[in-house]
Amino acid sequence: MKYYISKTDVSMDASGRLSGSERVLTKPDTLRATQNSLRRLTAIGIENLHICKHPANSRRWGKLQRAQNKMRKTRKLTMADVAKDLAELDAESKEQENDS
Repeated sequence: MKYYISKTDVSMDASGRLSGSERVLTKPDTLRATQNSLRRLTAIGIENLHICKHPANSRRWGKLQRAQNKMRKTRKLTMADVAKDLAELDAESKEQENDS
């Protein structure tokens, strides 16, 4: 049997709702290699780590990996976004000039 390491993230949004997600950090490997990886990751200060079993023909690791990739993708930057950012920068610079 193979094993992998995952990390659980739990957060609370502004309305007070809890949301959680699980991220895979390693590929499935032997138990000994996974335990060594867990030891190294905890030594550098990463919290909420878990060793998960990966039985043969299991699809859980792949599902988590695909969900992780979807969360990472961002939308393209538009000219409206750039204009908004420039307006904010102008407002901040004017405030700093007035304070001086």
